[in-house]
Amino acid sequence: MLLLVPVTFLAALAVVIFFLLRCLGVALPGNRHWSGWRRVVVAAAFACAAMATGFYALGAINLMSTVAVAQDGGADSAPFPADHPCRVQLKGAVDYDVQFLTLRTVCVMGDGERRAVDDVPQAVRVTAAASAACATVLAGIVLAAQPRVRPAVHERR
Repeated sequence: MLLLVPVTFLAALAVVIFFLLRCLGVALPGNRHWSGWRRVVVAAAFACAAMATGFYALGAINLMSTVAVAQDGGADSAPFPADHPCRVQLKGAVDYDVQFLTLRTVCVMGDGERRAVDDVPQAVRVTAAASAACATVLAGIVLAAQPRVRPAVHERR
């Protein structure tokens, strides 16, 4: 899992750079595709998409480091090492589950109860979700406001 950290970082960096370049391409003069208020909304959508990608990747890398710590092993590592979030924040945790979609580590207690721990900061999760929602709403506004192009009707003579 630790080897996926640089791959995730580089992939996220490439996607963030792509979104930022698209944002600049829309915002700078000379763009003929978007005009008026649509130009501002599309640029904001690309900026939100870049932010969502960056923050989600930050949270995913944090979770990958949590998994790497748990798989590290060594003395006093059953069921996971002493610096694992389940062991640091909770007493009686026997297992853990990593949820990449919600960017959470869920600890399984001895009685079967499942509790989430704060290994990915709340601000990272909220910023990623809000940025993704913002990009989606802005893209939807632009797509809904595009003029309808009717196909030409050919009359037979």
